[in-house]
Amino acid sequence: MTLKFYDLCGAQSELRFSPFCWLARLALAHKGLKYETTLLRFTEKQNYPDPDYGKLPILVDGDKVVTDSWSIVCYLEATYPERPLAHSSGEWAAAEFFRTWTGAVLFPPLVPFMMKRVHAILDKRDQDYFRDTREKRFGANLESLDQKTMSGKESMEAGLATLMAPLGAHDFLGGAVPNISDYIVFSPLQWQRCVTSETFYDTPAPVVSWMDRMLEVNDGVAGRAMCAGDL
Repeated sequence: MTLKFYDLCGAQSELRFSPFCWLARLALAHKGLKYETTLLRFTEKQNYPDPDYGKLPILVDGDKVVTDSWSIVCYLEATYPERPLAHSSGEWAAAEFFRTWTGAVLFPPLVPFMMKRVHAILDKRDQDYFRDTREKRFGANLESLDQKTMSGKESMEAGLATLMAPLGAHDFLGGAVPNISDYIVFSPLQWQRCVTSETFYDTPAPVVSWMDRMLEVNDGVAGRAMCAGDL
């Protein structure tokens, strides 16, 4: 039975930007699994396999509906063990660290910068929804969030600097080949890449080289993705 993957898109249907969807997509690509993709927008929740959950990505495998990107990763690893996303309990422990680290270090400075720019790539209905929900969530309008961007410059650069040691010595966080830790850390950076060509921080050379390699892995699934700057 064919796997079905439900992904979030912008006004242009092929502009698939969500960092959480990217994590699941990269896991699927790593495993070489074939699947059908359905592209949906924020305001098309009635078409989500689980409308009450109301978020993407969602994976459907037969009668199994899997929500949440990390749950999808774990489900794929348990159900399709070929081409493992990590090869040992130690690698999975490292992945749990990078998952926590990414949430604590990369997302906080990125989110204020991204909100106005994500809004710009959405269609009108999604723009209204996105502005309303995000401004309620953050207690500030998108424009004022954007003004906070530069305050995150130092923390973003300090966070990326911590990657210099492993990526200066190895091609990937997984060592010679990418594993789930690479996909966890890369996903928010791919989010930024897909949405905007702008940046607000300097990226260390070893991290730039790693990102270039990540764009080529798994038949270049990340590198071939549509970006807002291509429109």
